[in-house]
Amino acid sequence: MPRPHLMRRTPPRAGSSRHAGGRAAGAGTAVLIAAAMAVTAPGTPARAAAVSTARAAVLTARAAISTTRAAVSTAPCGGAAVTAGDADLAARLDTRMTMKMRGYLDGYRVTCARAVVAAVRARGLPREAAVIAVTTAIVESGVRNIDREVDHDSLGVFQQRATWGTAAQRLDVAWATGAFLDKMLRKYPDGSWRSAVVGEVCQRVQVSKYPERYQPQAADARLIVEELWPVPGLTPAQVIARALTWNPGTVKRVPYSQVKRYGGYRADGSGYAAMALRLGGPGPDSRGLVSARYSTRVAVAALRPGDLVIRATGPAAGRQVIIFERWADARHTSYWAYQQRRGYGTDHRRLSDGISPAAGFLAYRPHAVR
Repeated sequence: MPRPHLMRRTPPRAGSSRHAGGRAAGAGTAVLIAAAMAVTAPGTPARAAAVSTARAAVLTARAAISTTRAAVSTAPCGGAAVTAGDADLAARLDTRMTMKMRGYLDGYRVTCARAVVAAVRARGLPREAAVIAVTTAIVESGVRNIDREVDHDSLGVFQQRATWGTAAQRLDVAWATGAFLDKMLRKYPDGSWRSAVVGEVCQRVQVSKYPERYQPQAADARLIVEELWPVPGLTPAQVIARALTWNPGTVKRVPYSQVKRYGGYRADGSGYAAMALRLGGPGPDSRGLVSARYSTRVAVAALRPGDLVIRATGPAAGRQVIIFERWADARHTSYWAYQQRRGYGTDHRRLSDGISPAAGFLAYRPHAVR
C-alpha cells in the first residue's frame, strides 16, 4: 500500500507528516524545560542542571529520529551492474527533471527505471503503460528497489505490501512490475486505461492515502521512458545512404543555404544531417542536434558511421555539422565525411575537424541511429 514520499529535495512544508518527529521533539523540549522550571527555584544551580538535562534528552531523541531517516537500503534492479553509460544518461536526464527526481536521478535509478520499462515491453504493452509504472515508482520509492520494510511491510520499487506477494517476488522488479500491470488491466478492462489520466491510473492501482502525488510526476516519468524505450532507428549504412541522396561532390549537389529548403529540410549543415537521420524537417539547428533530445556525446576516437562532428558554439557563421563516414587512416588523424559546405554545397571530403579539441568540434552519437 503506498506511503508518503521517501525523499524530497527540499524540507517538507509546515504541517507535513514528515515534520511530525521534529514537532514532537520541539514540543518535548518545551514540556521538559517547563517542567524543570516548575519544580526548581529560579536562579538555582538545580534549576540550570534540570534544564540542561531536559535539553540533552531532547537532543538524543532528535539524533534517533535522524538515524531513522538515514539512507534507505536497496537491492539491485537487475542482473547488470550500473555502468558509466547509466551515470551519463542520469546526469543528462537530471537537468530535465522538474519535480521530485530533480537532483536525485543517478545511474542506479536509471537501471531500476530500465528494468520497469523492460518488463512493460515484455508484456507487449505500449509506452504509455511504462509511463504509468515509472510515475508510480517515482512517488513510491524514488525509483529504488527498497529491500527493507521502512514503511510497514512495503518492499520494492512500487512499495508493495505483503498482500501482493512474497518478499522475493516484490524485490524482483520484473515480477513486481508484472503484478502492477496485472492489477491495472483488471481495473481498466478493454484497454480503458489508455484514455485515463496517468495519476488516476496510478492511484486506482496503488490505493494511496496521497492520490494527489502521482500526476505531478508524470511528465518526468515520460522523459525517462522516452530515453529508455527502444525505438526503431536507422542503421549507420542507411544514414550514409540518405546522405548520398543530396549528390555530394557532383554537379547535382544541393547548394548551401540557411534560408532555402530541399526536400523539406534546410539546405545548411544541420538540415542536411537532419535529413540523413530522418528527423522531422526543416530539422533542428546545430545547438538542437547536440541536445539530449537528439544525441549523446561520445569520444572522438569512438566515432562510427552515421555519427556527427559538430561545432555548436559561437556565431551562426562559424557553427558546423559534419556526418562521419569512416576513418581515413589507421592512426585516426583524419576521416572521410559528408558535409553541407558553405560556398559549395553537399560535399564528401577528408577532414580532421574534432581531432584536436581546440577548434571547438565535439563528437555526438544520434539517438536516431541504432
